[in-house]
Amino acid sequence: MNINFLAIESNRPGWAKEAFEDYSSRFNRSINVNWQGLKPIKRTSNYNINKVIAQESKLLLSAAKEKSYLVCLDKSGKRFNTLELKSKFESWLISTNNLTFLIGGPDGLSQECLDQCNDNWSLSPLTYPHAIVPVIIIEQIYRVWSITQNHPYHR
Repeated sequence: MNINFLAIESNRPGWAKEAFEDYSSRFNRSINVNWQGLKPIKRTSNYNINKVIAQESKLLLSAAKEKSYLVCLDKSGKRFNTLELKSKFESWLISTNNLTFLIGGPDGLSQECLDQCNDNWSLSPLTYPHAIVPVIIIEQIYRVWSITQNHPYHR
């Protein structure tokens, strides 16, 4: 399975890249992780927030591979505990070879983008720094994958 991350980002800090790459390298050959950062739309002092969200969402959707199973990260999404996420992950393994996580810019994703996604996931009701979101996602995916592999990491 290919697990793809598409994110609107201006500059990902070194620690975030390093942590993401560390978890990505832990999977066996059955999982291939890909990262693609997309430049945010320039925001001026009087920018139209809805226009920017729509443009960034279009960028993400157009960068997604055809026939990819899309998972949007959004505050309105479903929250999972570890066992629920494991179950969801197992269903992703059955239903697709290309799983793509869409991470919007600081203003979020458009409703059109959310509607086109197969799943909508909320990590928490809290607001996280943008750079840490991919690290949280890859760690949680690694955690549930390790459960499916009977690996002791998840304990």
